Amino acid sequence: MRESDTPIDRRTVLGGIGAGAVGIAGCLGEEGDGLEETDDDTEGETGGDTEATQEGSVTVTGVWTEDEEEDFLAVVDHVEAETDLEITYEPRDTEAILTGTLIDYEAGVATADIVVIPSPARVQSDAESGHLAPLTDTWDPENFAPDPDLVSVDDEAYAAPFKMDLKPGFWYRQSFFDEHGLEEPDDYDQFLDLLEEIDGIEGVEAPLASGNGDGWPLSDVTEAFILRQEDGDQLQLDLIDGEAEFTDDRVVTAFEEIQDLLTDGYFSEVRDFGIQYEFFWENEIPLYFMGSWTPTFGAIEDPEDLDVFMLPGTDAMVAAENWFTVPEYGDDVEAAQAAVEEMVSADGQEVWAERGGFIASNLDVPEDAYDVEIMLELSEMADEVELVPDLDDTVGDPFQSEFWSVLTGFWAEPDQDVEPLLDSLDTVLQETVEEQDEV
Repeated sequence: MRESDTPIDRRTVLGGIGAGAVGIAGCLGEEGDGLEETDDDTEGETGGDTEATQEGSVTVTGVWTEDEEEDFLAVVDHVEAETDLEITYEPRDTEAILTGTLIDYEAGVATADIVVIPSPARVQSDAESGHLAPLTDTWDPENFAPDPDLVSVDDEAYAAPFKMDLKPGFWYRQSFFDEHGLEEPDDYDQFLDLLEEIDGIEGVEAPLASGNGDGWPLSDVTEAFILRQEDGDQLQLDLIDGEAEFTDDRVVTAFEEIQDLLTDGYFSEVRDFGIQYEFFWENEIPLYFMGSWTPTFGAIEDPEDLDVFMLPGTDAMVAAENWFTVPEYGDDVEAAQAAVEEMVSADGQEVWAERGGFIASNLDVPEDAYDVEIMLELSEMADEVELVPDLDDTVGDPFQSEFWSVLTGFWAEPDQDVEPLLDSLDTVLQETVEEQDEV
């Protein structure tokens, strides 16, 4: 990555993420008129009426495991000290959270007192169904990057933003590139040449990692190929809005480009995304399309050796949020709201930012909290491109589950005709968007 002498203004960078989200607010349901200002006089803190100190116990379920779990537990320690609450955390994968909460909520059961949801569409749907308690008073939108309209119903916010995930491109080890005389590609032809060169290096299984969980890491790299097409950022927004079809020629081209890489053997065997970091660090799979959480994983022994480049031809980057929600069916909703307020505060988010692999949604987290240089460089990259929402997270189910399933099958059988796959995905996409419009 190139060096810059220009200081990074996180309010500008992350404010851009919020502005990018505003463009899709209308496709997720009726926009609210905004949230009322709060009476908190402390600059940089959330502005709510929630009691700051309470006694009780709160359970949290989210997607953070292994090293990210340790980072979140450090935030939990901070919140416990500030609120006198006892907090327990249970990690689950994304699919388990999305499907499990649906079942639990319909039965009037809280999956946990606080549930981390990656999909704004699901937040709005759950709120419309009466499953969620409001969180308007736990955060002041003036101090945060994300737009509250994304998770609001009738001017009431039903989620609070925490961790921001940028999905910039292909990570690599600078030492590996230096050892073999490799350079970042300037265009797609150079990208293909780079893959061919890496493929010929002894000890390399494949140039590109195929990370998997429930299909979502495959969806991230697929979105990158969609974004690299002509007007890719607008195409992504139009797909989210249902104004573009998944059979669009540009989507077909994106899938065909991936298909060529798969059939040429440039993608590795599909493995759990966390395990793939081990192969990545050992230079067995030197390029890995992953998000801004990468420097924090245990397999990354030296974050200073990391660098990243965007897929050539791409002028947009996905920016996604992790949202805290509080089910109405919990034993102590007020205690859960108090815990959320402290977690999303500048002090709460700074705890993880200082540990690395975290970009705060709270704009009052100071720049000097980011000790790992690559995290500031990511912010610089984000400031130079258009920022768009995550496609499947924003659209939600049933499209998201179908998207993941189709991609898992595509990686397993890349020789199949892509057009029937895209026909089926477009049908589910349009049905999902129509259902949201009816809410």
